[in-house]
Amino acid sequence: MHKVICEEPRYGARWAKNSRQANLTHELLPKYQGMRRPYRRRKSFGEHLGPLRRWLRSQVGRLWQDVYSEASQVIKPDSVVRNHIRFHLLEFVQRQTFMRASSVWCFTNRWGKQELPVEETATRWSPFYVHPETLLLCEVPTRPRRQSGHVRQEEELDRVRQWIANARLLLKISGCWFKCEMRPIHPGGEEPFDMVFKVRLAEAHAHEAYGKAMFCAEKRQLSRKELRQFGLRNSPCELDDSIHAAAGKDLLGRMRRSNGNPVRRQLRDIIGPVSRSWGLIRRTQIFSKMTN
Repeated sequence: MHKVICEEPRYGARWAKNSRQANLTHELLPKYQGMRRPYRRRKSFGEHLGPLRRWLRSQVGRLWQDVYSEASQVIKPDSVVRNHIRFHLLEFVQRQTFMRASSVWCFTNRWGKQELPVEETATRWSPFYVHPETLLLCEVPTRPRRQSGHVRQEEELDRVRQWIANARLLLKISGCWFKCEMRPIHPGGEEPFDMVFKVRLAEAHAHEAYGKAMFCAEKRQLSRKELRQFGLRNSPCELDDSIHAAAGKDLLGRMRRSNGNPVRRQLRDIIGPVSRSWGLIRRTQIFSKMTN
C-alpha cells in the first residue's frame, strides 16, 4: 500500500521517447555508464491518500485497536515512507474523545487547544473518530455540499417550466399554468418581443430563462382538463409562484437594461430614417453653397 500512496508513476514514457539511448547515435552515447544509471530519477514522491481513506471507511464499526494492529502489520516503522503513512493514518482519526451531555467531544489543536464536538472538527479530510465508550471506529456523516446559485436557480426554473415539445412550453405565471408557443431566436437578427417577460429578449437571456434560445410568441391559460392531463395544479394568487420570481431580480434587471427605454426605442425607429435623410439633404445644401 505504501507504494500506491506515496509514489508517483514513472514519468517520461511519452515525452522522453525520442531521447532514449536506443534512439541516440553512437557519438552521443556515454563511454562508461552503470546499468541502473539510465533508470534513476524517474519516480517522484506523491500523496494519494484516497486508498487509505477508503480502507478506513471499510473498517468503520470495528474496534479501533483491531484496526490499528491490522494496519501496523503492513505499515512497519522501518522506513520514512511507512512512517509518513502512519502519520496520515493517525491524522484521519480523532482518538482523544470523551462524552459530554450525551454527545461525543474531542480535544483538538485547531485554533489553539480546545474542546469541540466531533461534528464540528470532522472534515472531508478526517471524518473518523473513536467512540469513548464502545472504542469502535466511527465516521461523522458528511454534510451535503452547498449548491451554487446557478444550480439553485436552475432547480427553481425547472419547478415552474415544463417542455412538452420542441416548440411548446408550460410556464407558471402568477400561480397559473400557461401553454406557450415558442419560436427560435435567429442570431444576428433583431431581438424578438417576448410575451412572458414583456421585453425584447436576447439570446443569452433566453438561454437562462427557458433553457433554449427561443422566445414566447403567444400564450394561453390551461383548462382544467389540460391541468389534469399534465398533472399540474394552479396555486393561490397570493403566493409569488411564477417564472418571474424563479428567474430572479438579477436576470429581470439585465433583460430590462438590455432593452433600454421602450419609448426611446420606438422614437428611434420612427425618427431615425427621417433624421438621416434630413442630414443628407443638409449636407447637400452646404456642399452646393461651397461650390457656388
